[in-house]
Amino acid sequence: MPNRVQLAESRPLAEASTGADSSGKMLLQLISPGWGSSGYYSAEVLQAAADAKIFPSGTHAFLDHPGYAEAQDRPERSVRDLAAVLAEDAHWDDTLQALVAQAQVFAPYRTVLDEMKDAIGVSIRAYATAETGKAEGRTGPIITSLTEGISTDFVTSAGRGGKILAVLESARTAVSEAPSQQTSNRLSDLVRATYADTEAHVYSWLRDYDPEAGIAWFTIEQADDATTYQQSYELDEDDMPVLTGDRVEVVQRVEWVPVQAPTAATEGEPAPTNVPAPAGQQETHTQESEEDTMPQIEEARLRQLEEDAGRVQTLESERDAAVTERDQARTERDQLRAREAARPAVTARVGQSTLPARQQARIVESVLSGITIGEDGSVDTEAVVAATEAAVTAAEADLAELVESLGVGQVTGFGRTASESTGYTVEDFDKAFAATSQEG
Repeated sequence: MPNRVQLAESRPLAEASTGADSSGKMLLQLISPGWGSSGYYSAEVLQAAADAKIFPSGTHAFLDHPGYAEAQDRPERSVRDLAAVLAEDAHWDDTLQALVAQAQVFAPYRTVLDEMKDAIGVSIRAYATAETGKAEGRTGPIITSLTEGISTDFVTSAGRGGKILAVLESARTAVSEAPSQQTSNRLSDLVRATYADTEAHVYSWLRDYDPEAGIAWFTIEQADDATTYQQSYELDEDDMPVLTGDRVEVVQRVEWVPVQAPTAATEGEPAPTNVPAPAGQQETHTQESEEDTMPQIEEARLRQLEEDAGRVQTLESERDAAVTERDQARTERDQLRAREAARPAVTARVGQSTLPARQQARIVESVLSGITIGEDGSVDTEAVVAATEAAVTAAEADLAELVESLGVGQVTGFGRTASESTGYTVEDFDKAFAATSQEG
């Protein structure tokens, strides 16, 4: 089942555009077939995106993609970063074998983009569906369709087929040796795109990785459990990580290593300075050594750490919501099973009564709806039997009272009953009749 993902794919600006003319128009190549930073794009998928007008006229082009915090706090982006808009619907170019469109660059940015086009790239941002597969000898996310275009942005690092000729497509690679944080971010995106399925409440995230061994550790969480795996990976020619081989389930192990006691310096080597002092002795550090070993965190790195913390909170909230939903579904399932298990016995007992069939059906459903299960999933059978007996008894009593009030079973319409006698006899009637005849 394809997953719906948000992706970003980049392209060098100099390759993506012919440059802006006097009116500020600039032809952009948005994306071409092949492997990008988010997955593999086939020509058929890009042609279908052109037919569906995924990037219509008026699509915004910003300076840079939004950071994680900005995407959460201001998803509509800032007007200060709006550099251009597409002047036409993006269309498929058979000659270039790419998705292209003409853009209208706003005056303040025309000279800047023209001067920087050799150093920057163009990036598409869009929603897409993807599934894991293999193409051109690689295994990874295969983009099956582009469903909604978000923007076409100007970025610093170029990737899959976008240029200013044509367009800028955002690839976060183009460095011969990717920084560790960049590799971590790419591995996180790759693991999520490969194994997560938010519609099915399946989540995945990177736990750790070893760049020297080429191994990534990640967790896949579903409604019932969370399992940690390891899988090998390698970097392609664009320094993009690609998962290889099969994933293997693993468990985390903590290793405790004894600390060696301080030893005297040997000839030509200084004595170790990072070993704790023996118990009862005070450790001494010079101001210089503390400054030398103090970690220096750059502002950009600090921002990234804060963004990562926000992502963790979001994932934890989604996980908690999924767990709650799972527990509710399990409770409803167990109650339904308990009711259906008790239905034959309740139906049989109610069927022994003289109640009308419709009333019997109502009693059965009423008794079943009141069944509750214990914490261990068991049902109190005696309580179900007692509830059935009580419901049948009450219904039969109500029916008898109704029958009596309606006089069902008594003779009516033929004069007074014995209890309603006037006290006259046949002889009295004859005397009265005779007296009336004499008077006449």
